[in-house]
Amino acid sequence: MTKEQGRRQDLAMSGWRSDFLPAPAQLRAQRVGLLALMGRRVRAGWTGWDPIRELWQPVLPLVLVFDDGVQLELAWEGWESLSITWNTIDLETPPLLVGQPHEWRSSHPVVDVAGRVLTGWAVTESPYFDGESDLTGELPMDEVKGWFIQGLWIQFAGRDLHVYNGANVTGLSNDPVVPGDEGHTRLTHRELPDGAFPFRNC
Repeated sequence: MTKEQGRRQDLAMSGWRSDFLPAPAQLRAQRVGLLALMGRRVRAGWTGWDPIRELWQPVLPLVLVFDDGVQLELAWEGWESLSITWNTIDLETPPLLVGQPHEWRSSHPVVDVAGRVLTGWAVTESPYFDGESDLTGELPMDEVKGWFIQGLWIQFAGRDLHVYNGANVTGLSNDPVVPGDEGHTRLTHRELPDGAFPFRNC
């Protein structure tokens, strides 16, 4: 897909203006804005929804609307690309995906955080290995070459939300683990400390 095609696709998604960057670079760039959300209450959370099949559509970004009107838009794609944008999506305009109209809905697990105060941030990471490692059984953790950013762990009063890279879509859950990672996802970088996001770290 060309950059122009990607831009047209974004605009069809209710005017979204994606900004995909490698996750470490994105988190460094957005750190101040994300930390400024701590102490603010989420008015509502929205995800894309396919009304024909009655299914959540994870290709569309997650939208969190705060009580002061600030709108945070999160999406993952590819190996480690994260888009964090602010106030670009018109939630009154149905998104079009592959030419088909979709909806914005407050579905599980996002509905669980509505009305709650954002209290903290962290990062989830998954291990990576070199090409010689046998990954067919239990992961050989003694052969880990480093860790890559897998998701954002957003803490709320009494309920948390994991927004993770789900193999080219935006995955959502209330647990800080990634399906298929065999329990080896780790929680790091609480409160997004300055300078904490190298592109690869062991």
